[in-house]
Amino acid sequence: RIFFGYWVIVEHKTGQSIGKKIINLKLVDMTGKQPTLKTILLGSFGKSFLLPVDFVLGLLLTNEKRQRIFNKLGDTIVIKLKTSPDLSDTKYVKE
Repeated sequence: RIFFGYWVIVEHKTGQSIGKKIINLKLVDMTGKQPTLKTILLGSFGKSFLLPVDFVLGLLLTNEKRQRIFNKLGDTIVIKLKTSPDLSDTKYVKE
């Protein structure tokens, strides 16, 4: 139950859990936008309570987008974010 609440809150706010943030992943809908609360609830339910079933069915019934069953049901996908360029040597000047 704790993980369910955690995933719903952080993925609804940012699309990323701590783990997704570390490895540059993000949950989006199939158009690349922020998923709805309903789809996040569905995906979080699958991860929290039915992950072994979801995982095995995902292996057997996977598609070209490699979506978990609950991602398919919620019309969401986890994407890899591009890394941003290193801006540590950027200089700002006053015009």
